Amino acid sequence: MSVTTTMTKELSSCDTPPYEGGSEVGNTQGVPLFELEATRASRVCVFLRAQLPFLLGVLFVTAMVAVGHPASLTAPIVIVGVALTVLASLAALLVPWESLRPTWMIVISIADIVAVAFLRAELTSVMPSVGMLSIFPVLWIAYGFPRPAILAAVAGAGFITSFTFVYQGRVPSTAAEWINIIMLPTLIIGVALVVSVAAGHLRRSRSRLLVAHASESAALRRAVDNEILAGTILNTVQAAVMFFDPDGRLVVANRRATELSVAVGIPLDETLHTGAEIYAADRVTRVPPEEQAIPRALRGENIAERLEWAGPPDRQLALNTSARRVHRETGERLGTVIVAHDVTELAVALSVREQFLKTVSHELRTPLTNIIGYLDLIAERLDAADRTGHDYLAIVLRNVDALMDRIRELRAASRSSVPLAPQHVDVTTLVDGAIADVRERADARGMTIERVGTTPLHAHVDPWRMRQAIRELLTNAIKFGHAHSAITIGQSGDAHVCRVSVTNVGPEIGGADQRHIFDSFYRASYAHENAIQGFGIGLTMVRDVVAAHDGHVMIDRPTSGTTRFTVEVAAG
Repeated sequence: MSVTTTMTKELSSCDTPPYEGGSEVGNTQGVPLFELEATRASRVCVFLRAQLPFLLGVLFVTAMVAVGHPASLTAPIVIVGVALTVLASLAALLVPWESLRPTWMIVISIADIVAVAFLRAELTSVMPSVGMLSIFPVLWIAYGFPRPAILAAVAGAGFITSFTFVYQGRVPSTAAEWINIIMLPTLIIGVALVVSVAAGHLRRSRSRLLVAHASESAALRRAVDNEILAGTILNTVQAAVMFFDPDGRLVVANRRATELSVAVGIPLDETLHTGAEIYAADRVTRVPPEEQAIPRALRGENIAERLEWAGPPDRQLALNTSARRVHRETGERLGTVIVAHDVTELAVALSVREQFLKTVSHELRTPLTNIIGYLDLIAERLDAADRTGHDYLAIVLRNVDALMDRIRELRAASRSSVPLAPQHVDVTTLVDGAIADVRERADARGMTIERVGTTPLHAHVDPWRMRQAIRELLTNAIKFGHAHSAITIGQSGDAHVCRVSVTNVGPEIGGADQRHIFDSFYRASYAHENAIQGFGIGLTMVRDVVAAHDGHVMIDRPTSGTTRFTVEVAAG
């Protein structure tokens, strides 16, 4: 790289405004006018801004004198003044002042003042304005150096006006000459003070700008980092995430959203975000465009886990979609977030499981029904005096009944929905019927069922389904309660809600078990450890039946060593 190219780059850096450049305060490429920073480029900038104008001014004065009074240029003191200016300029440009104390560069401005004094002493008679050259070093001192340096500028101004008389070897003899001696230092003091105050104001403004710039740069860096982080997170999760503005225009969509939109034929870059082949959970009912998940969400509906099948029949995907609007703290709407999960494998697995359970329960129920029929025939033909035969037959029938219960549980688990036939029902009658259904089982374990709180209540429910749910809670209490203990069943409520609670004494259900106690085929650790029979779908049935009535089922421990299940449905 040539020297000329290097200098050109350094000189071009002087065009940078003082508040641009680095991200930290004080770390800028540009420098403010005459202030020296610890870089070679800064030194060149100071030369261009402070010393070069003075050098050009001296050369201009020399040229004018050469035209109007060339004889004056031969005066030794003029030659010394011009030479001093040139030497000071070379020193300003070439000496590595940035490696020294920055204030040492005041030597250049003082040399300039001495040069002006030499030139003025000889040329003031032919060019009275030559003293105006002093304004350059004075401004440099006032702006580029600490405020006490103004004293050097004032002393220099006095030296400029006084040196003329020293050079001429005389003392001022008139009032005008004395005024000329005093006038320039006085004006210099005024100019220097004004420039110094302005320089201080500029420095403070520059510092504030640098601080603001650094703060904005840091905020911008954080924003960019957050954008990168958010983008990485969005593209990492295995879910389609989309954000639409209040007008329904797509703002952000992660990679998974783009992939799914192409796979199911839902364009995201168009105004209508609908698909031609969108089906309900049954995979048969076509969903009209206005009822599809994205249009509903953009109309303002909050959607929670809506299942839709999307795409051509041979490539259908099950999408579980949720959506929620986003608002500022002020309530202003920012847009809508839509999240869709591809649950095709899970949906297919559930479908296969349901079909398997239907098939198994049917295949077992048919021969078992025949077995029960033949057992009834054997019971009719068995001699009444054959007590041993009747005992054996009772054992077989009891086990067949237990097996039929398991088959009924499997059939219930295979149903994806719970059909209802609601009626106006007396809750007390429901509870009495459920107790009667399990009385024999309770007696077999030496357990009693106690009624507490028989408040007259009515509910608008399916009597058979609700009795089935209460019976299952009692069966669960019998299976997991301590033998020879009491089971408590109570009812309470008001004009709006009915509650039925079943409490048993037995092993406590831990937190981990409570989280999954209503899941299909989940069995608590106590059931495994004690070989308690069952498929783990009884409480799932309770949950589904209650949910079909828009109710709730809850579990808690009112006292140590007890477990309580509470069913809550609307009164009616």
